[in-house]
Amino acid sequence: MRLAQGKAMVRLIRPSVVGLLSASAIALSLSVACTRAEAIEKIPAGTEVTVVTKDGTLVRGTIASVATDTVTLNGERPHATTEISRSSIAEVTRVSAADRASEPVERTLTVPDDTAFDVTLDTALASDSSRVEQPVRGTVASPIVIDGTTVIPAGSSLTGHVTHVSESGKVKGRAELAFRFTRLTAGSVTYDIDTKPLSYVAASTKKDDAVKIGAGAAAGALIGAIAGGGKGAAIGTAVGAGAGTGVVLATDGKEIQLAEGRKLKVSLTTPLAIRTK
Repeated sequence: MRLAQGKAMVRLIRPSVVGLLSASAIALSLSVACTRAEAIEKIPAGTEVTVVTKDGTLVRGTIASVATDTVTLNGERPHATTEISRSSIAEVTRVSAADRASEPVERTLTVPDDTAFDVTLDTALASDSSRVEQPVRGTVASPIVIDGTTVIPAGSSLTGHVTHVSESGKVKGRAELAFRFTRLTAGSVTYDIDTKPLSYVAASTKKDDAVKIGAGAAAGALIGAIAGGGKGAAIGTAVGAGAGTGVVLATDGKEIQLAEGRKLKVSLTTPLAIRTK
């Protein structure tokens, strides 16, 4: 009697177990079939991938390196890289030949060259204390909107470095200071960018020196005034928007000092493409 009951229980349990296993196998196969996402540390360097961030930004490139906190991709432009925070990554997929042949479901919004950013300087600089290659940081003060979409939100950060510095008295008595921004971080993605250098030349007490500097800059740059008190305040006017170095005349013919919080205009020299879903 007990043997018969045991057999009956086995018959009842076996179909349930088989059904459960079958359902699990089907779910697993569907899961594998429906996604091509991989853990990025398992994908070899040099592989072309598309990275989707949690905020919907898409970045395509070949894997240059995978670190603990960031992933670096070689971009579409020569010598350009893009960094992505690993904590922000939602999905990584390899790009196949079929993917290249078909149009991906995405939008590419391009920030044109000559686009001007309102930037707040986050690093204090001075001609008598700053040095070439010193890091410089800034914050985008106003959003950049393309086709109704905010591609670079206010609060995005810019990083760069000092490119030239001379104390007062070393170059015909006038101090000089120049820097540029080379990287932009918008959300969780950092882009290599090209911008016009910002150059500052301390004004001499002689009027003819100021005139010569203004004439030389008229070939294509912005000449602006640095408000700072003294006789030389408010020198300079906008004389052109073409490519070239922006030259600004400082006052007093002494050292150039740019305080943290200073407002800047930073212009791109090459377009920046940003992909979104």
